[in-house]
Amino acid sequence: MPALIMYPGIIYGPVRSRRLGLSLGVNLLPVGRKICSFNCVYCECGDTTELIDQARDEQGRPTTFPTIAAVQQAIEHALHRYPNLDTITFAGHGEPTLHPRFPEIVQTVRDMRDRIQPYARVGVLSSAALLTRPRPRVGIDLCDLRMMKLDAGDEATFEAIDRPAANIRLETIIAELSRMPNIIIQTCLVDSDRVNNVRGEPWEALVNAIDRIRPDLIQLYAVDRPTPEPWARKVPWDVVQSRADELQARTGVLAEPFA
Repeated sequence: MPALIMYPGIIYGPVRSRRLGLSLGVNLLPVGRKICSFNCVYCECGDTTELIDQARDEQGRPTTFPTIAAVQQAIEHALHRYPNLDTITFAGHGEPTLHPRFPEIVQTVRDMRDRIQPYARVGVLSSAALLTRPRPRVGIDLCDLRMMKLDAGDEATFEAIDRPAANIRLETIIAELSRMPNIIIQTCLVDSDRVNNVRGEPWEALVNAIDRIRPDLIQLYAVDRPTPEPWARKVPWDVVQSRADELQARTGVLAEPFA
């Protein structure tokens, strides 16, 4: 299926986010192509164009990835144009940490934030698939808000929902997340006749994974827009809320539900 949302440039928004307040979106991926380490069944950006677990080279591809200078110019303009932001969020139509210069870009954005809007937080929405790679990890650790995806606690459900690149394993992700301080886990709840993470063994495995990771916060949410797989239907609000309550009661981790 063609992408449902494809950002035309580096900056999008700011948008009023359910989880981040007034958030300025930063897209570090090439225009017109979704490059990601996952091909999630529920992704609002549609099917992944390039399913990879690392960028092609450490210098990047200047004809496709935006340069540091281009990112700096776009964000500096946006910070002056949109005052009183809550967050500056690396996300976009793919995995932001795949940009070969991700840590340098995060540091550049932090410096601009400190100078122009010091109260805004710098955040990243990541699949967590590249945590063992030194450069993505450095960039992630530079962010104030480290929001890591975790949709499953067992490999079968992980493969069915997130459809990762060939070299990515869930156990590696969970092990790295369990060693990271001050992280937020974000989980999209999915229910269907094919796969689910809201009941039975998949739900139990997810609860056990969260208990092992011990994040500062877990945010549970449901599909809110059209998806590339129409069978990945929206989980009702009462189910999202009840799963958040159960998760918090069983693990002691603060859980926030989002419809």
